[in-house]
Amino acid sequence: MHRAFLSLIGLGLLLVPGTVLAQEPAPVSADSATQSASPLISQPAPQPAPPPECQTLTGLITDENYQPLTGATVQVRGINDAYSTNSEGRYIIAPKNPIPSPMRLQLSAAGYESQEILLKACQPPDVALRLVPGTRFKRDGRIKKTTSTGRIK
Repeated sequence: MHRAFLSLIGLGLLLVPGTVLAQEPAPVSADSATQSASPLISQPAPQPAPPPECQTLTGLITDENYQPLTGATVQVRGINDAYSTNSEGRYIIAPKNPIPSPMRLQLSAAGYESQEILLKACQPPDVALRLVPGTRFKRDGRIKKTTSTGRIK
């Protein structure tokens, strides 16, 4: 009977709701917080990704009236190849080696002011070239005369 009594008391203790105590976190002092954060601060910041390299560049060159310029010249600084626009004023630059970004494009056409643009991405903007003051074209498209700048006479 004594065993039965102890068994009932044991079961009763298990069934009685009680307060459960959990461990409390240790207090954090200002010194320990700076010591644990200092390794995070002393680590170098992640480096930005290198600029993309362009496999091909395509674009459009027009005149001031947005008419395509046929035969305009496009050159990437640092590359010895020159490219020209087709009858729609479009050009495609596809060198053997990728072109590093940022890059400078030199755009020119006979009778028009040259432009140099800086590209930070691989998509060049459409460009409108302006006529050199005093330039006239014959009906067949040839240049008649320009100012005495030494360019074309």
